Amino acid sequence: MKKTQKILGLPIISISDGMEVGKVKSIIINADRGAIDYIVVDSGIQIFSARVIPTEDILGIGEYALTIENEDVITDISKIPSAIQLLQKDIRVKGTKVLTKKGSLIGEIGDIYVDENDGCKITGLEFIADITQKQVRLIHRDSVITFGKNLTVVTEDIESKLLDTPSQLDYDSGSFETEKKNISEIGQQGTHDVEPAINADMYDDAAEGVLAGMLDEAAAAVSETAGPEAVVETAVSPEATDQTEEDKRDNASILFEQRQRQYLKGRYATRTITDSEGNVIISEGMQIDDAVIDEAKRKGRLVELVMNNRA
Repeated sequence: MKKTQKILGLPIISISDGMEVGKVKSIIINADRGAIDYIVVDSGIQIFSARVIPTEDILGIGEYALTIENEDVITDISKIPSAIQLLQKDIRVKGTKVLTKKGSLIGEIGDIYVDENDGCKITGLEFIADITQKQVRLIHRDSVITFGKNLTVVTEDIESKLLDTPSQLDYDSGSFETEKKNISEIGQQGTHDVEPAINADMYDDAAEGVLAGMLDEAAAAVSETAGPEAVVETAVSPEATDQTEEDKRDNASILFEQRQRQYLKGRYATRTITDSEGNVIISEGMQIDDAVIDEAKRKGRLVELVMNNRA
């Protein structure tokens, strides 16, 4: 089992002639398999003209080199449509935000652990709760629902299942495909409700959960400041209760938008965000201001803005 950090930059050795034929430039991840499908060979040319090695053709990944039988297994990526499709999806995992099934953002992903002896399947992920965290903990792949472009979606009980050492990633409780198929059967403990699985096609819905969670927090904040009078009114009149809850929700929406703007203003976009017609709302590296927030909201790209920014 190896971290991808230990794989990148390794010399690629053809054992048939004992020659170095390149270095590992990057990896291409198949989110559906939860594995690395291709290794990109560093040849100093543009990525879509690059050469790749299917991981099934790798003989071994050691401490000092990645080995292949011969240079014939290295192919132009332009000749492998499946590799181009995966490259265009741009699933990197590393650096993505960690979202629970019910929509809570709890941290981000550090490096990736893969099993080089089992098709380079992802076995675990480094979990970083925040920059003050002294010990990086680990997420076993069994707890991952979706490897998305900007989000890694995990089971709701993830924080009780975090691991402390890479050796704990060695257990295997079933295939990744089986886990994805059966995840929809996982309900909240103590209830009979069954929630649908989140998959790559539901990324936007999952990301919307982030905003919904923030809105619920804002509603709770409004509720806490409502005072005992609100409780008395609720006890006296159900109609008044409905009106009060509606008012709270309206107030929460206002508070939520204020907090959202306060959070975003002055931060910088970490990717270029465009509308459905390809018009640029904000370019990577540009500072976010009210005009950008308004435009993103108007064009339905506010979620992307929330998920792709830095201080």
